[in-house]
Amino acid sequence: MLILLCCFSGAMLGQSIDTDSQDSDSKWNFDVAPYLWFSSLKGDISFLDRSIPVEAEFKDILDQLSFGVLIHAEANKGSWTIITDLIYMKLKEDGTLRNTSQSLSSEIEQIIWELGGAYRIIKLEDYFILDGKFGIRYFGLKPTLAINQRTVFDKSLDFVDPYVGIRFKSVNGKWLNRAGFDVGGFGIGSQLSWKLNLFVGYQINRTLALYLGYQAYDVNYEENDASFNYDVVTGGFLSGLNINF
Repeated sequence: MLILLCCFSGAMLGQSIDTDSQDSDSKWNFDVAPYLWFSSLKGDISFLDRSIPVEAEFKDILDQLSFGVLIHAEANKGSWTIITDLIYMKLKEDGTLRNTSQSLSSEIEQIIWELGGAYRIIKLEDYFILDGKFGIRYFGLKPTLAINQRTVFDKSLDFVDPYVGIRFKSVNGKWLNRAGFDVGGFGIGSQLSWKLNLFVGYQINRTLALYLGYQAYDVNYEENDASFNYDVVTGGFLSGLNINF
């Protein structure tokens, strides 16, 4: 049977190096960061009394990718930062049922949109910054399965998770180190979700910076009647380009 796949994301690619701290704090600064996430996933999807293990490497996801958009953006002034992150992915795979000639087609559309804020808790010159972060994360998932062009499974899933977390940045010349962690859900949307980021970056000039790192995201969602459960961890290396203006 074909495996339905999905990817998650969220990044911390904003916050470029500020060579003039006072000027930076008195005006708006904007960061836009398109990125790639070389992710794999592992977990379980349960429907009624059946549990389907899900496991896929990045190459499997890439083979099934029909269309995708991954972008992160921030607006900062003083101690406050507005954060948004968008992932849209459409995965599709066609084949045949095992040991039969019946055609099988699976498709999944996913959107994850994050809107939040961060407040600077600690700033040691421009060498170390610690932020507290908070916000909401919308998760939408629409898997479909068709046999001989007849739809046998079509389900829409969407919920909104609140989240809280921390992130830090340290700077050494043109080199940057970043890390962040947040936890959400709390039974409001999902039962529990968390996200972890670790990055190393290089500032090319005042406008451009390159990043490499690792990101992992976990979500455990269960419907009220326990008829559907989604518990999947997605993780992998990430690279991106940050544009500051």
